[in-house]
Amino acid sequence: MTLSHPKLEKGKARQVQGCSHLRFSEGKIIRHRDYFDMGEMLYEALPVLGRLLKQIKTRLGQ
Repeated sequence: MTLSHPKLEKGKARQVQGCSHLRFSEGKIIRHRDYFDMGEMLYEALPVLGRLLKQIKTRLGQ
């Protein structure tokens, strides 16, 4: 998924892991829900916290 927020990295688009869940009825979408890792979207974009989280993920092998 590509997400952006005007206050994170000056609105630059970020690629994050995620998926969408769609429910259909009579050929039309009646429900749409996006699922993604908010930590990847928000916290990793913050300067100090982002570096710390990336180091932790590297140590855990993710």
